[in-house]
Amino acid sequence: MVVPAEHFLSGLPGGAMLLPGQQFQCEQLQRAVHPQMHGPMKFVHMPQDWTIQSQPFYSADSYSYRESFWMTDDAADSTTQGSHSEADQSNDSQDWEPSPRWPQLTNSAARRLRRKRVADRFTKQLTTMEACPSYGQDLLTGGPCSDPPAPCLDAEMLSDLQLKLSEDGRKGVEDALAAIRGQVWSLAGDPKGCRVVQLALERASQQEASELVLELRGHVQEAATSPHANYVIQKVVSQLTFSAASFVAEELAGSCARLARHRFGCRIFCRLLEFFSTQSSTLQLVEELLGETQELCCHSFAHHVMQAVIENGNQRHCKLVVAALLTNPLAFAQDKNASYLVKFAFRYSCQEDNRVLLAQLSHPDAIAALAISQYGCHVVRALMEVEELDTQAVLHIIRQIMPQLRETKRGQRLLVDLGLEPDSF
Repeated sequence: MVVPAEHFLSGLPGGAMLLPGQQFQCEQLQRAVHPQMHGPMKFVHMPQDWTIQSQPFYSADSYSYRESFWMTDDAADSTTQGSHSEADQSNDSQDWEPSPRWPQLTNSAARRLRRKRVADRFTKQLTTMEACPSYGQDLLTGGPCSDPPAPCLDAEMLSDLQLKLSEDGRKGVEDALAAIRGQVWSLAGDPKGCRVVQLALERASQQEASELVLELRGHVQEAATSPHANYVIQKVVSQLTFSAASFVAEELAGSCARLARHRFGCRIFCRLLEFFSTQSSTLQLVEELLGETQELCCHSFAHHVMQAVIENGNQRHCKLVVAALLTNPLAFAQDKNASYLVKFAFRYSCQEDNRVLLAQLSHPDAIAALAISQYGCHVVRALMEVEELDTQAVLHIIRQIMPQLRETKRGQRLLVDLGLEPDSF
């Protein structure tokens, strides 16, 4: 990494060196030297007419903080004139001495750094989108950005409406419904407004609620990926009859796999399977999803939808999900997300599939691999609840690998849960 020596010194305590004609944009230069930066830093002198800028970035592989330097366009022409000769660079590097290697980041520090990186990136995206409303594609939804318009009601008015819906009886409900008519979509995208709409759907009659949700037609996919409006769509599914809420399933068709992978969109499918699992439009959505069963089973959000299919779907759909798990049950049982589905498969699958799954996961090598695995140990607990399993044989296998299990906290917890160690937590 090449850092201008003058600029580096200007960031050190007590340093204030900055050559004339140079602009340097950087937050606290002290951070230019980070404990995770292993290896040499070479300080070189740069021509005075260069304009230097600095931008921090994080390396995804080492989570380390670095500084990248580049020339601005107005200084690009002076590149060849301002470059040092190899002899000069060689002289500059003679005084360099390697710094000692610093220890790696702890897991908690790495997590904090990852969260900060995501937050910084998200803030930058929001700033760009506010400056340019037509900016690119929505990174969360994979589609065009189309947020609900801002509601006309201020926070105080929304609080009054929420109070009327909660405490003022039938007259208050009617007044509140009159106030929000024509603004349901805009309120659904507001943090406080979405609560008012949800409460209105709870307190209104079926006829009144059906009239209100007409304003949400054509916006289901946008609402499903909104951090606030998705709760309104869930309330529509849970409170209204299918005839009034059928438009939700109809508008999700064609984008099921994408929305099932969304942190908010997956919730809509779970509600549909919970309340309208036998309706033809819901069954069509499930058919569309099952085209990517294995991928969705391992996805951090979509696996919740697959779990809802196992729990609430019809027998055929449940069997198809379990069949996908049976293609490689040991691998799925050790996956961070699919391991939950394996646990539920023991509980909800038919007897035939249950026997096949049990046969694949109950042999000694599989039991040992699962017990040591970070996520497979949860499947071992689920196996112990299966009546057909020889639990004493499983415990015998676990005893053989107890030294390995004692090396990790999850292994120690498994031994306690199985009654092989006293509870010391």
